[in-house]
Amino acid sequence: MPPDSLQDILIVEDQHLMRLALVREMQAAIPACVIHAAATMETALELIRTNQFALILIDPGLPGYDPGSEVDRIQTISAIVSRTPTAIHVVITGSESAQEWEDAQRLGVAGYIAKNSLKPGTMGAVLQTIADHGRCVGLMHETSVAPELYHAVLSPREQEAVQWMMQRPADISRKVIFDQLGEHLEIDAASAERYYKRARAKLLKFGQLPNSI
Repeated sequence: MPPDSLQDILIVEDQHLMRLALVREMQAAIPACVIHAAATMETALELIRTNQFALILIDPGLPGYDPGSEVDRIQTISAIVSRTPTAIHVVITGSESAQEWEDAQRLGVAGYIAKNSLKPGTMGAVLQTIADHGRCVGLMHETSVAPELYHAVLSPREQEAVQWMMQRPADISRKVIFDQLGEHLEIDAASAERYYKRARAKLLKFGQLPNSI
């Protein structure tokens, strides 16, 4: 099933900021989607009773369940999956394990993703992988992350240009970064470079220019 056909979505996640982040990710991946969200199992089950969802994102560490208990976590997943057999299910967790992924697959879960591996665009890639291969797993936490800088004066594209440049490996030229960033943003490299230079000028004005850019 192509990702853009998954228009009715349920997000089951108790952390407010993570729930909003997942909503934004899904809206970016599937612009025409309608998203329902639940912070508890009770709310999720009520929504399931009154809606037919094509895609459900599940955090198995919900209130009322022990997030450290393997039994409770699998019961949470099973309670949702068993009631929505026609949906695609993706577990989004901060306590991932290979064993839980195996158990979730047996229940019918198609995707299993570590929260710490989520970045802008990740959910679109996850759904495409599921469409192409039937499943997607991302277990690895980031252990070495380059410094990041966020500033209110930067536009979203300027912000992204700053992050790409701050994370540039020493052996990669700026020209290569502009080429890659342009491809990522679906603009030409010259435009990507202009976003970067504009962001750099703004940060310099406010005295917040990192040495790495």
